[in-house]
Amino acid sequence: MDYNSLVAQIQQYANRTDQRFSDVIPDFINQGINRIYSEAKNIGFEKTTDPFQLVIAENQVLKPADWKETISFLLFLPNIDATKRYAITLLPRSYEFCTTYWTQTSFRTAQPKFYSEFNAKEIIPQPFWYIAPTPDQEYSVQIKYLAMPQFDAQHPTNFLTYGYPNLLLYSCLLEAAIFLKDDERVPVFESYYNRALQNINRDTVERYTDRTSQRSKD
Repeated sequence: MDYNSLVAQIQQYANRTDQRFSDVIPDFINQGINRIYSEAKNIGFEKTTDPFQLVIAENQVLKPADWKETISFLLFLPNIDATKRYAITLLPRSYEFCTTYWTQTSFRTAQPKFYSEFNAKEIIPQPFWYIAPTPDQEYSVQIKYLAMPQFDAQHPTNFLTYGYPNLLLYSCLLEAAIFLKDDERVPVFESYYNRALQNINRDTVERYTDRTSQRSKD
């Protein structure tokens, strides 16, 4: 599956190719992906940044464009022993806590302990993490987060199209049926979607159990 084939399947199932319907198909797809995200975050939405360095005396770290939710914020301490890598996990706090805890950001620096989210898009063009205290060194950090996959004509494939095409299709068809007020098809596509989701969740649990058992044996 890719973006264009998904659009074509939505048109085929709905038996609608008029411009008015075609114009709202991207909305069905976005809503369908959001539905999957809210109900199956453990199937591939998790991403980890490559290690990168904080800037001395700079307490704002821009978030990736596909960021949706932060999982962890890891800070690597300067190497005392070249054979080991020391790290701490920054603790999540509110933006108000961080800015109150460390007020003189331009004059005082220290090892960071906390991070907060700043997502007010009406104020800033791109959300960021706020670090407190303000870094006194170029610490290396690595952030794990949940991401929304880019998916449009310019980005026609992602992990959903490769690994979970049926789940994506049924989720989008369900959104289209709701839009069309097709009361007969809504429960049908909802049933297909729920069945695909249950199968995927069951497989995920089984894989996790297998890995845990294998580690226990080792």
